[in-house]
Formats: sequence, C-alpha cells, structure tokens
Amino acid sequence: MSNSLKHAQHLTLRIALLLSATVSVSVNAASYNVTDEISQQTLSMEGVLSGFDSQVENQKQAMEAVKSNYLMVIDLLKKKHTEEANTKVTELIQQDPSQSVYYNLQALLQLVNKDQAGAEQSFLKAVELNSKNSQALTGLAKLALDNKQLDKAKSYANQLIAINLDDIKAYQVLADVTLQQQGIDAVEVLLLDTHSKVTQHSETELAIVQALGKVYLKKKQPEKFLALATDLVERNKTKPSALSLLAEAQLINKKYSGAEKTLRQIIALQPADAKHRFMLARLLGQQTNKENEILALLDKAAENMDNPALVLSYKAAVLLKQKHYVQALTIAQQVDKANPAQSIGKALKGDVFFAQQKYPQALTHYQQAYAITPNIKVLDAILNLLTLQNKTQQSITFLEKELAKNTDNTAIQFRLAMAYQTTQQNKLSIKHYEAVLTKQKDHAIALNNLASLYSLQKNPKAIELAKHAYNIAPKSGAIADTYGYILLKQGDKQKSLNVLKQAAELDPKLIEIQLHLAEAYIANQEKEPAKTLLQKVLNNKAANQSEQEKTQKLLADL
Repeated sequence: MSNSLKHAQHLTLRIALLLSATVSVSVNAASYNVTDEISQQTLSMEGVLSGFDSQVENQKQAMEAVKSNYLMVIDLLKKKHTEEANTKVTELIQQDPSQSVYYNLQALLQLVNKDQAGAEQSFLKAVELNSKNSQALTGLAKLALDNKQLDKAKSYANQLIAINLDDIKAYQVLADVTLQQQGIDAVEVLLLDTHSKVTQHSETELAIVQALGKVYLKKKQPEKFLALATDLVERNKTKPSALSLLAEAQLINKKYSGAEKTLRQIIALQPADAKHRFMLARLLGQQTNKENEILALLDKAAENMDNPALVLSYKAAVLLKQKHYVQALTIAQQVDKANPAQSIGKALKGDVFFAQQKYPQALTHYQQAYAITPNIKVLDAILNLLTLQNKTQQSITFLEKELAKNTDNTAIQFRLAMAYQTTQQNKLSIKHYEAVLTKQKDHAIALNNLASLYSLQKNPKAIELAKHAYNIAPKSGAIADTYGYILLKQGDKQKSLNVLKQAAELDPKLIEIQLHLAEAYIANQEKEPAKTLLQKVLNNKAANQSEQEKTQKLLADL
C-alpha cells in the first residue's frame, strides 16, 4: 500500500471518528458512584428534605440551617476538601445526633474513603432515625447491589417505591437485580409493568422508556424503542426531554430525516440549547453542501457551553475535511490552551499536522497526547505515522515498552502481534496472539491471524481457529477468505469454494480473495469461471506485480 493511500485512510478514519453520528447505548448496572452521588446532591433538595424528621419540618428556621449545613459539606466534597468535610460532619452529628441527613453525609465521606462497611452503618443509622430517608435507602440498595446481595437490594428498592412511586433509582436497582437473577427478558417485563404504573408525563416515565430502549437495543429490537418514544411524544408534544429521547430513537433506527426534524423542533423550543445543536451538526455531517450550517450550529453550541472542547474538536474536523488547515490549527490551539492538562487539544494538533502531511510535528503532538491519556485511538495514530515513515522497528519498540507497563492490556498486545506478523517475526507474533486469546477467546481478528500463521506451520489447529473466527464474524470478507483458503489447503474443496464465493461477495475489491477463489474453482475442476475471474484480475490496474505474476501462473496452469 502506498504512503499516500495510507495517509488518506488514516485521515479519513480520524475525521470519521469525530464526524460519526451514531449513538451508543448499553445496559449499565446501577452501582454506587460516589462522584455522581455528590454531584446529584446539588441538583435537587427533595432528597434532603425527605430526611428531615417531623419536628424540624415544622420549624422553618431550623430546616434552613440544616439545608445550609448540608450543602456546605456537599460543596466541600465537590472541591475534594475531604478532611474539612469530615470535621464539619463530625461537628454536626455531635451538635444534633438525631438529624438523619447528617448520617447521609457521613456515609458519603466513608464511601469517598472506600469504607463500604462504615457507609452501610451510617445509612442504616439514618434510616433508623427516619424510615423515609430516601437518600439513605438508595445508598443501601446500591451497596447491596455492589456486594451481590440481590434480595437485600430488592427489598430496599421496594421500600423506596413505597415512599415514592416515581423513584427512578429504585427501578434502576430492581432492573439490575432482575437482570442478574432472571435475564434480559425478565427486565423487559419488569420495565413494561413499571411503565404502566408510573405517573404519565413524569421524568420517571421518561427514564423508564429510556431504560426500555437500552433493553431493546441489547435484544436487537430498536424499532420497539422508536414506538415507545413516538408514543411518549404524542402525549408530550412540546416537552424537550421527550423529544430528545425520540431523536435518539430515530437516530438508532436510522430515521435520519425524522431525527433532523425532531432536533430542529428541540432547538426552536430551547434557544440556548447546546447538546441538540451538536447532535444536528453531526447528523448534517452525513449530507453534502451543509458545511456553513454545520459550522453555524457548532459556533452557537460552543457559546452555550462552559467547556466546548468536544464541539470545537468536531468543528476542527469539519474544517480539516474542507482543507482549511490554518483555521483548524487555530481551534486546536484554542482547545489546548483551555485544557492544558488534557490530551484533547494535543491530539487535535496532531490531526491538523497529519492532514498537512507534516508527520514529525504530528507525531510529537500525538505522543504528548498519549503521555497524558494512553488511549487506543491516539496509539493507532502514532503507529500509523511510524509506518508511513517506514519506522516499523520503532513501532515494535514502542509497543514493547507500553506492554511492559501494562501486561494485561490486550489492545496493545494485539497490535504488537500484528507488528511482528508484518515483519515476518512469526514465532513472536504467534506468542502474542496466543496471549491475547487467553484473555479474549472470541477476538475474531486475533483468531483469524493466528489461524493464518498456524496454517503456514501446517499446525492442525489452524482450521479450528479459522472456523471460530468465521462463526464470530461471518460478514467479514477477510475472515471468510482465511477460513475458505485453509479449507482448500486441507482438501475440503467444495466447502472451500462455497466459503470463498461468500468472501468474494463480501469484499469484491480485494484481489487476494479473487485469486483464492480462482484456485478453489480450479481445484473443483471448474475451469471456465476460473479463467473469467483470472482475466478480470489480469486487467485490474489495482493488482500489484506479485498478484499479476500469480494470476499469469494460474492461467498458464489452466
């Protein structure tokens, strides 16, 4: 492959990652996240007020004092002033040991310090003082879930629902318990039943529909998510949160024109909205001649965000696609200046320099980004740059050092195995592919590549691995080709022909597959289709010298 083609492929990939308009959703456990919990406490006082005993509720001045104390501690926790927060909570409990919400704070501090047992005792004390303390019951439910005490988690969740039918956290816990005890189908039944009970037009109903959407995605039934979201909007035509859910469902179902219409409706309802402008910009990125509108949407979104780094990165990607390098670099510098301790600006600078084929500068910035946040996207950018500069051994050395730092990182080990395979260091390549598969037995590409190497060694395990890879990824032309060609080498001519026909249909531009298919035709005494296929390869200007020579040899043998 030429350096210019590799360059184009790399740039297309990097831009595609930023310009992607897909939505990723998964089913997540509702385990206890202390940072999230601390942040949520400043969003609503409902949970705090539910913890006051009746005596305090009747005394407005005392209630305001407790609220003030509570938010003071939460603010200290957000600022990570843990010792100061701990001193304040101890003082508050000494002053008023009957106030249940102070034990919620004590539990949060104990969770910050990874003292789950202590946190559980504090939450229990809070519930003892006030049986309707929803924060404490939620904490107990999540701790029980984390510790696989599923029946206990379920009991606490049911107590929360008895207090408030619309307690979404309780339903999240119940869904997670059900998932672990009975599976995804039972979760669907639970959520559908819950959907029929919760208050319509409530945020809880919205959350239940969203949870059902995740279930339907996992079950590969996205159309059911779209039906639920559509029904929700029918009853909440001007509610932005409902419309947002509909837009998400439309994107997942690839109803792009509907999603565009919905996003424009949300923006009209919320002039200062940033999220949906960004979503619309990404969606319009799939269309042609929309660059000016996209840039205007991104500028408006950035105006309404405290830290618009991601939006600006996307804008830079749009500008790179238009080859407006100076403007893109200005944005990259702006992002890096605003986020000097993060990798995003440095990686963006790398993208700009790479687009201009200024490889040394690009490599420097990617390496700076990787040093801050070692992620696979930046790692691949570094490896690709080294390959473009014919520095394969430097790539191997770099990967060896990174793997030594983290021996359990299968992504790095897999790339090291590929680098060894590229340089025909097959024994080392096999060693690392085998190590990857001990950790990820269904890694399709590792299975495929190792099968190819085993086949060269005439290792009988080759066919087993190739078949496994094929079963995992039957729509991959390259993987079907490996399986089909190994079948041919092992004498299974008819099955090989069937699989290689499929490979050629899946990846018709890969000449190597066409040659393997021609060999399979010849092995099955089907000379005419073999000749036709080989003649097409011979006339294909994309075929390299080695492929042309092999084609001529096969034609001569016929």
